[in-house]
Amino acid sequence: MEFRQLKSFITVVKFSSFTKAADHIGYAQSTITNQIQSLEEEFNTLLFDRLGKQIKLTRDGEILYTYAVKILNLADETKDRISSSQIPKGPLIIGTAESLCTHHLSKIFTILRSCYPDIEIDIRFDACSDYRASLRKNFVDIIYFLDVPCNEPDLVSHVLTDEPMTLIAPPNHPLAKKDQITPYDLHGQSLVLTQNGCSYRRILESMLAQAGAKPSSTLGITSNEVIKKLVSDGWGIGFLPYIAVKEELANHQFVALPWAGSPFNIKVQLIYHKEKWISPAMKAFTDIILETFEIQADKIE
Repeated sequence: MEFRQLKSFITVVKFSSFTKAADHIGYAQSTITNQIQSLEEEFNTLLFDRLGKQIKLTRDGEILYTYAVKILNLADETKDRISSSQIPKGPLIIGTAESLCTHHLSKIFTILRSCYPDIEIDIRFDACSDYRASLRKNFVDIIYFLDVPCNEPDLVSHVLTDEPMTLIAPPNHPLAKKDQITPYDLHGQSLVLTQNGCSYRRILESMLAQAGAKPSSTLGITSNEVIKKLVSDGWGIGFLPYIAVKEELANHQFVALPWAGSPFNIKVQLIYHKEKWISPAMKAFTDIILETFEIQADKIE
């Protein structure tokens, strides 16, 4: 069993494809196939079920994947800790949301690049529902995201700040004249929301369901800018972080509906897996964020 075989194996799992894994690594597909076959021969088992063009991990494959991630993380940690240089450098894969990247992280990245120009930032815009899975599969190093407080035992969470949420509508919308908006006021309304699985969409829809409010229609959009354009054009009521809409509100492009329901309790959070090796690059990024939010006591070691 060699590191290069494990790296190829993990890459195949990541892309669910031998061809895509080979393209990503820069190997011929036959090389990837031979490496996986060598692992299967060494362990005397099948690592993948091959169903036509689709592949899926077998139970033994899932076990090997868990250990392969740990082995390669330990190898990276060992290499760094015996190195004479502790200067943060190399790749850092960050999962986040579009609105947070645009309005929160641009300043953080400017500081990070100024202090540590050798860190290679790779930003992934995953669906909210995929964030935790991405951490557990080691597809990303760290997540900066919005949700209710994360209390999952295998994840470390730093709650940074509240994130106000806003229901937005065109100025001429009938609900714009009301002094307050309850969940049931959205009964029969058209909604323009983020994609299924998004944390704050899930919370809003749960509140509406509890109130017995059924929207007449719901559009699910992956882009905040598209949501704002559709709301402005009269397609329905939107629901986004205030920071993503404050300029449009100031310009009277649309109005914030005065929500009188329960608080949304959405927090900006930084999370990573508790078994994740904290590389110098990851520590530098995390420390800059914690300093920005003045959370000094929670710096990671």
